[in-house]
Amino acid sequence: MSGKHISIFKNDTISLTQGNDGFWLHDKILGINISMRAKTEQSAFVEALTYYQKTLKKVNAEYKTLYSKVDNFVGSLELDED
Repeated sequence: MSGKHISIFKNDTISLTQGNDGFWLHDKILGINISMRAKTEQSAFVEALTYYQKTLKKVNAEYKTLYSKVDNFVGSLELDED
């Protein structure tokens, strides 16, 4: 962020600041800016929600794939009870 910035919102995990070039939303847990140079506070939060939704969708797909692989592996190890 360039120039002077003003803190708009801040808690333990997220901070929103306004600079000369727009609004910046920083996720302290991930250690990254989720939104950069947004024109409004609202658009910064919308960008963040969109980022989190896309990430959640990707993580869910990866989880389902991994779960299926583990399930198939465990199934292949089961012994017949005959």
